[in-house]
Amino acid sequence: MSSETLKIEISWPASLTVPAGATINAQLWAGNASAGYSLIGDLDASAAADSSPAILEIPYSQEDLKSHDGKTTWDYFHTSPYLAHDNKRLNNGYAEKISIADAKANGWKINLR
Repeated sequence: MSSETLKIEISWPASLTVPAGATINAQLWAGNASAGYSLIGDLDASAAADSSPAILEIPYSQEDLKSHDGKTTWDYFHTSPYLAHDNKRLNNGYAEKISIADAKANGWKINLR
C-alpha cells in the first residue's frame, strides 16, 4: 500500500495575535462534496505556528480514501484547522473542503478567518 503526504498551507490574518509556542492543528477527513466520513489518522495533525503561513503534512494511503465497507472511494478532503496555545483555541475552526484531485494537482491553501 503506497503512502502519500497531503501538504496544507495555512495562513492567518496579521491581526490575529499568535503567541510563541502556538500550533496549527487539524483533523483530516475523506468524504464526498457534502460531508466527511472517514478520519485519516488518529489524532490532530499539528505543526508549529511560528509564522504565517504554516505547513501541515498529513500522510495518507489510498485505503484511507475508501469507505469502511470498501465500496465507495471518497473524492474530497475535509478539515477544520485551528490555532492553539496552552490547550486553548485561538480562532474558530471553519469547515474547509477540496477535491482530492485538486489537492494532489495544486496543493491546498487555507486562509483562516
